Amino acid sequence: LEFDPNTYMSNLTSVLAFYAYLIIGFDYDSFSLNGGQPYFEIAERIVNNAQNAPVTGWKPYDGSRNRNRYWLVKNVLNSEYANVRRFVYEYHIRGLDLLESRITEARTGMVETLRLLQEVYRRRPDPFMYYLTVVMEAKSSEMISIFTDAFPEEKSRVVQILAEIDPANKSKYEKIQQGN
Repeated sequence: LEFDPNTYMSNLTSVLAFYAYLIIGFDYDSFSLNGGQPYFEIAERIVNNAQNAPVTGWKPYDGSRNRNRYWLVKNVLNSEYANVRRFVYEYHIRGLDLLESRITEARTGMVETLRLLQEVYRRRPDPFMYYLTVVMEAKSSEMISIFTDAFPEEKSRVVQILAEIDPANKSKYEKIQQGN
């Protein structure tokens, strides 16, 4: 398989490279604020190079509800959604990294970081915003597990925020209230 980030050579190599750079970008964003920027820019270049490809998923109008590679990388790099990237970073630094030794502080930090997603959602209340959907799909089960044992007032805040920003999974988040 041949790949060049500056040229579209085949759909297979472009798809593999796009998701590889996206995954690396998400990982780097969790260690430093906007640390994944160079990787997201390469993913965007891959999308731009594939605009004339005879396959779907690369163009803004491919698929439904803006759920394709084009919109995912555009959302990640869009400054309107900067707080989603900030959430990814702070959720890890102020939450997951502290969970083992300071669970109460970690949960408090996680609730505060969820407000970043809430701000984005309130500014652009689109339940189909692909980037937010991807983040919620990646983190929802983890959050349910973490907050099931939280204090009642924390549970209420978390469920309220999660149900607002991810209304399609409201019943899933309400399980937090039933724990312990």
